[in-house]
Amino acid sequence: MVSDQPPPELPTEDGPSITAHVTAAGATADYLRQLAAATGQSPEAVTIQGVAGQLVVPDTALGEEPGVPDWPVLSEGPPDLKARRT
Repeated sequence: MVSDQPPPELPTEDGPSITAHVTAAGATADYLRQLAAATGQSPEAVTIQGVAGQLVVPDTALGEEPGVPDWPVLSEGPPDLKARRT
């Protein structure tokens, strides 16, 4: 069925711009700076990605997650390893 109505107009690309200001502080800012350096992006670009939900930003500072033990604990093997070798 053909309609007598004209097709809807598409929005122009010259529409109003969006300006956003974002500030990251503390451990989150440190994490975003490290991520920016590792990925070769600017800290500003990484921060905007984080705010947009494109990144997973940890709740705790790097290395302070209580559920993850320090590396020496992970590399020493099972507690009874020394007893097995003797």
